[in-house]
Amino acid sequence: MTSDDLADMLSLSPALRDRRYRLNKVSTPSDKLYRAPRYSMTWATRITILRLILVPVFVTFIITYTDTDPRQEAWRYAAIGVFLLASISDAVDGYLARHWNQGSALGALLDPIADKLLLFAALVTLSLIPLGHLRPFPIWFPAIIISRDALLLGGYCVLRHFQVPMEIQPHWTGKASTVFTLTAIGAVLFKLGELAILCFCVLGAGFALVCTVIYVRQGLNLLTHSGHTGAQSIK
Repeated sequence: MTSDDLADMLSLSPALRDRRYRLNKVSTPSDKLYRAPRYSMTWATRITILRLILVPVFVTFIITYTDTDPRQEAWRYAAIGVFLLASISDAVDGYLARHWNQGSALGALLDPIADKLLLFAALVTLSLIPLGHLRPFPIWFPAIIISRDALLLGGYCVLRHFQVPMEIQPHWTGKASTVFTLTAIGAVLFKLGELAILCFCVLGAGFALVCTVIYVRQGLNLLTHSGHTGAQSIK
């Protein structure tokens, strides 16, 4: 830009100066790089990815822990901290996605995967490895919880295969099952006692069975109303 251009810009109004400057300015590679749209990962998605990373960390702490040495209690406390951090991060990324426009396609995909991986990892690990003198989870507890989710996933795939419009709303029994399942995991980590752990397992598994029946009935009703369960003539 020459001195004449600068003088003209100073004599014009601010709006006209900006317009003439944009028209006469020669673009450079650095300008193009600066003007290009910048896409960055949302914080909600980053937190979800962090929760995925915390899953193997939690399992490692549980496997490493043993109660033969009082100094080993640090591993259990570390596992509790990781589990609490992962649980809190689930609420945080959900809040950011809903209220701060931090939702993304990748986050919507990874969020339920991270939730289920954390839950399944805790159930399977604590079912195989006892903490202290406590016996592990009864085998029927993780079997019911995992089978419930596998059945619901299979039903979802069937509805998608037949292109059935889905308007299935989350039922409160499913949320209750998740709450009692997480409480049972916390009871084991904090060594609350076998009776307390068994009560939480029974409640978590019971609500899981009830919500499974409800969702299966809703899915069958959708298939029936869409005409996919009736007899078809063979041509």
